[in-house]
Amino acid sequence: MNLFADLQGADARLGGKARSLALLAAAGLPTPMGFVITDGLFRAIAPSLALPERIDDAVLAELDRARADLMAAPFPAGFAQELAARLARDAGALWSVRSSFAGEDVAGSLGAGVYESRVAVHADEVERAIRQVLASALSPGAVAYALAHGLRPAAPPLSLLLHPYVRGEAEGSAACVRERPDDPIIQVRAGALAAAAATRLRSALGALVQMQGAVEVEWVVRGENLVFLQMRPYQPPPALAPWRGWADLEAASESRASWQWDQAHNPLPLSPVHAGLVALVDERCRIGIRQRVLGQYLFWAPDARPGPVPISVQDAPARFAALRAEVESRLATLGNEPALEEAIDLLLAVEEPIFGIIQPALRAARANLGEFLRQAAPSAVPALGQLLAGVRSMASERRQRAAELRSARNMEERARAQDHYLVLFGDETPVWDVAIPTCREAPQTLYSEETYGPDAPVAAVGAEQRAEEVEKQIAPARREEWRRLLRLAREAAGLGEDDDWLYARVQAALRRALLSLGKRLNRMGALSEPIAVFFLPLPLLRSLAAGAPAPVDLRAQVEAGRAAWEAACRDPPPAPAALDTVSVRGVGTGGRALGRVVLHRPVSPRPVPGRILLAPTLLPSELPLLVAAALVTETGGPLDHVAAQARERHLPAVVGAAGACRLFHDGDLVLVDADRGLVVRLG
Repeated sequence: MNLFADLQGADARLGGKARSLALLAAAGLPTPMGFVITDGLFRAIAPSLALPERIDDAVLAELDRARADLMAAPFPAGFAQELAARLARDAGALWSVRSSFAGEDVAGSLGAGVYESRVAVHADEVERAIRQVLASALSPGAVAYALAHGLRPAAPPLSLLLHPYVRGEAEGSAACVRERPDDPIIQVRAGALAAAAATRLRSALGALVQMQGAVEVEWVVRGENLVFLQMRPYQPPPALAPWRGWADLEAASESRASWQWDQAHNPLPLSPVHAGLVALVDERCRIGIRQRVLGQYLFWAPDARPGPVPISVQDAPARFAALRAEVESRLATLGNEPALEEAIDLLLAVEEPIFGIIQPALRAARANLGEFLRQAAPSAVPALGQLLAGVRSMASERRQRAAELRSARNMEERARAQDHYLVLFGDETPVWDVAIPTCREAPQTLYSEETYGPDAPVAAVGAEQRAEEVEKQIAPARREEWRRLLRLAREAAGLGEDDDWLYARVQAALRRALLSLGKRLNRMGALSEPIAVFFLPLPLLRSLAAGAPAPVDLRAQVEAGRAAWEAACRDPPPAPAALDTVSVRGVGTGGRALGRVVLHRPVSPRPVPGRILLAPTLLPSELPLLVAAALVTETGGPLDHVAAQARERHLPAVVGAAGACRLFHDGDLVLVDADRGLVVRLG
């Protein structure tokens, strides 16, 4: 073991993170005071292993055995005593145990997040954390990543960086390129970056980029101090391709920087009628964001307009219950073929309460628990998703009824299970567009002979057990607060599923109103079929519903709307490209799967048993009806629908894997390592 302050950036024994900290320290920038455990420890305790040249099921089993052996192997004589002596110099401190391996932080194979790092570890847990970090060099994702980049798996040095955990008021990352030294990209993951600290960060990046070239750093602010935790080469994302949808913003003299594609909820272009609903909602409702349709795709930006009066976290359940009762009453009054204006009024009546009042309170409940853990038990922050699993909600009810469909043994059981499913979830659609048929209208989309079968379970830890483990890390004086915040966050997790279900029912009523108008226009001879109504602009439909005569070119307008939608399907907004040529990273739900990719088609899904289902996004209503070996989505986070439902079904998933749909193609053989949040193309 070497004192970090004595190390040099050129020392070949250091590995990536320690080398970067040595270079940061040499540049006069503040870093944690720590030390390095060199590669000799891994070589002493790692089992003999013929490192693979490819990944298959036999190799995965061998890697599992090797990691288990490493976790049980005795340390070399004297190591534990020397480690204890080093830790004792910072008595009472929490520790960070971080990988510093050969394949990390090197241009072309950064290895970001490929290997384990443990933070906020108590001194008596450091030995186990050291083993876990070293064992991550033999994880399936790490081995596949090395092979895909032409590297030798577990190549030396496999060193470790240890330093006292740096708890800060704000933390994040930043990047800078030599061409724009005064214009760094600064991302704040937690807390708020004060102006003085931001100025120091910009100054430091400007100096680093002149010495090192394009760089990316991890930073934390503690009091008045800015501390650097890591530096690696920065590979800027490719410039976004030109896209016709931006012309709508340019015509309004608005910057595209503040507008983001809502790919997580609407990966397809919107029908003309739904685009009109978006404009109407944006005009009438305050939901915390502005919405705009660009190139027929839904975009959003922060809303500077005053919003509705917020409610407390505690008041959210009662507010939702009152809203649900109101919606149930109004839906009963509307009937099966509502008047268009009445259905629109109902949609506008629920939009602001759900998205502008209730959902912010639900997000606050989850954020409050996350911030508490960051302060009281930092090492438990990654368990937040597991803590919120298993909540009774419409999502759990949907999963149960979908499981009945999957397990049906004959036509009679299937029909009974289908009816049971449609009673509650018949109003849902595979995408949020009023033009898409509901499950009740198209029940054949609920199942396929080829897709159904039992889920393949993986090991999972229940929410109650995880909560008990986390509580042991929390000081007794704060445990009552912890239990209260956990209860509120779990309630919020359930309501976050229920409000989507309620909104789907309201949207289905509006669809029925539009179809009723379409039937009338079809009987009059103005439309060739009722569903043509969805390719007309909403203002025109409102006028027709009010009794205005149909224009003579109504069918021509339908064909123009249909043609524009089809053109938009061929010209989606430019999505971020993967920075790596063979792998993408995201947030994993645990488990792993090896298989071939199938790209998801939301409106016409294909059978995918045993395959890796790849999609820009998956909606809550789709997930229970899909069977796959694993899921990969470009959007989403650890607490979003896909991750939550994947954990509930014990299904390996990696969410937020930006660029995956551009990198991988149908039939690609990939490894999904959902323990590491990594997807790697093999072969």
